[in-house]
Amino acid sequence: MNPVAGLVLSQALCYTATRLAMVAVPWFVLETTGSPARMGLVLFCEVGAYALARLLGGPLLDRWGQRAVSVRADAAASAAVLCVPLAHAAGMLSFPLLLALVTVIGLATGPAEAAKVSLAPAAAAAAGVRIERVTGLAGTVDRLSQTVGPLAAGGAVAAVGALPALYANAVLLALAALVLGAVRVAPPGAHDGSGYLDRLFTGFRVVWRDPTLRTVVLVLAVTNAIGTAVSSLVLPVWVHGNGMGPEVVGMVAGSLGAASVLGSLAATAVGHRLPRRATFLVALALAGPPHIAVLALDVPLGAVLAVFAVSGLFGGLLNPVLGAVLFERLPPGAVGRGTATIGALTRLASPLGGPVAGAALAAAGVAPVVLAGAGIYLLAALAPLFGRAARGLDRPDPAPEPSA
Repeated sequence: MNPVAGLVLSQALCYTATRLAMVAVPWFVLETTGSPARMGLVLFCEVGAYALARLLGGPLLDRWGQRAVSVRADAAASAAVLCVPLAHAAGMLSFPLLLALVTVIGLATGPAEAAKVSLAPAAAAAAGVRIERVTGLAGTVDRLSQTVGPLAAGGAVAAVGALPALYANAVLLALAALVLGAVRVAPPGAHDGSGYLDRLFTGFRVVWRDPTLRTVVLVLAVTNAIGTAVSSLVLPVWVHGNGMGPEVVGMVAGSLGAASVLGSLAATAVGHRLPRRATFLVALALAGPPHIAVLALDVPLGAVLAVFAVSGLFGGLLNPVLGAVLFERLPPGAVGRGTATIGALTRLASPLGGPVAGAALAAAGVAPVVLAGAGIYLLAALAPLFGRAARGLDRPDPAPEPSA
């Protein structure tokens, strides 16, 4: 199988499974408990485990190989997801058991996604294509899954209930493991023989000593925390509170994803020509605050869908820029550790978003929470506007031609 095609297909399967779970699990908790606080606790366990696994799993990617880690982790996540509907059918799915299962899912999904991201340079080299093409394609399937996954999940939950959608989730994760298992790329280079902790702190050092990577990590940590809380917690509560069903969660999230596919395809085609700094700053500022703030307004559903679509269009431009910057600035021998560390740090605050948003929703309602979230998101997006970190987003100058 072509390395790029196999990697992209595996990512598509994995990302679609993730979007299925993002609709099915919160809606199941909301319907069975009616508690935004419990929804926040489920989100805390899954996202917290995800971030912790990405934080600590980086050295294993460079030691064991990204492909091997991804295949095994996807298989483990598939098994854990499958246990949720099976335990429910057997009458054994207590809330503590659900928390334990979503924690296992997060622990497996974190390294699996980090491994796929860090495979991009090897797949590009094996296929002989530009890295921007691979990161652009990966961004496109990520955005496409944001369309297919929520729409499929919303329709499935509305038709047959939340838990049957998780069977499909488990199948998709198993297929992702099988597809990537058939891909052949260059094995990881020989490691330096250092211990686990030394390799772990190498990932931190290469990220934290680079002003651009450090700033990007801090900005994305804030915006990801807000975005995760909105998509997994605030949006279902808003839909439920307006007397609508889970299919509307899929429609709203799907409009964001569908437009982001167009943005990502455009970035894949012409991303190497776009000014990186301006693209990053404008896209981030328009990808988040508008679609968060619109949930506070008394507007028709069609207007909400339109605003989500505009934000998705700009959000689709982000992944190719971020991927290219990341792989250009990480040392070749620390790509696995670096990408895992960045993925973990950018999601470090996300576990707190669920409990904080759940408590705030219970105390103040939807409108004040989303307006505050949109304002914080905008401030974070504008933070890297100037300075050394911003200059690092620009495309490096081409190497000079050797003299005769």
